[in-house]
Amino acid sequence: MRAKEINLDSGKQEIMKNIPGFPVSCHFSRFSSDTYDLIDWHWHVDFQLCLTVQGTVLWSTESCRSTVPEGEAVFINSQRTHRAGAQGEEAAFFCVNFPPDLICPVREGSLYENSVLPVLQSPALNRKVIDRHTVEGKEILALLTEMAGSFEAKEEGYELELMGNVFKIWKRMWALLEEELLCQPQRADIRFQRMLGYLQKHYAAEIGLDDVADQIGLSRSECCRYFKKQSGQTISDYLLRYRIHKSMYLLEETDSTIARVAQSCGFSSQSYYTRRFRELTGMTPKQYRQKENKKRQETKDHECYRISGGK
Repeated sequence: MRAKEINLDSGKQEIMKNIPGFPVSCHFSRFSSDTYDLIDWHWHVDFQLCLTVQGTVLWSTESCRSTVPEGEAVFINSQRTHRAGAQGEEAAFFCVNFPPDLICPVREGSLYENSVLPVLQSPALNRKVIDRHTVEGKEILALLTEMAGSFEAKEEGYELELMGNVFKIWKRMWALLEEELLCQPQRADIRFQRMLGYLQKHYAAEIGLDDVADQIGLSRSECCRYFKKQSGQTISDYLLRYRIHKSMYLLEETDSTIARVAQSCGFSSQSYYTRRFRELTGMTPKQYRQKENKKRQETKDHECYRISGGK
């Protein structure tokens, strides 16, 4: 599996690429054999709305997974750890991020307390799938589709249209959120963020289970059960995949030897690294590097051909 490289700070919070002076961030993400098949665990302060425009996207949040087919969307709450991947060979989604302060810049008064704070403070509301089974859901999906078209066309004044639709969407979200806002189970997402942060910071070193358990104050066995419940995979499986993903970047972007790449990504030996890499990708690290170099050269040749007018 190949993960999309996203810009994270030391706490694994995603650093958004907003247009300067414009609070709404939009982008398209596409899962395929030519790009990536996973956006790994991360979080951000912004609210997030993602409309599936091709295939089916599998979204994972705290101890919960949701499949979102083409034409439907998902809302990700602020500061909730999540990841996304394709359910099948290819999928794509249009993503809208906006800060809670956009809805109400002043963090006091009835507007903030009634329309923003309940969402931020709800431990149950990690994500909400938006489908066509309700009037509000249909309207939100139509507005997101409109935003995707405006963002792609980028005609004069499209920024105002994007912002206007964010407010229209937020108004319609309330009818969909009532059940989640009434539920108040104990929230454990911060502990999961702490575990992910530790694993991702120290992946290049030898990591013991005691080290991970100490980050959240649990026993070794409870730590393992907790991580499996939140992520759907064991700590060792997650760490292996994360190390493999990091090694792919080094194979693509550097001339480091295979042995050096293995060492830099926390593998005890080149032979073990090669074996696990082949198990996950179907090829050796050397074959993967050759494939990516060939793909890059073909892209470069195509660009040169296009610029020269096909001569």
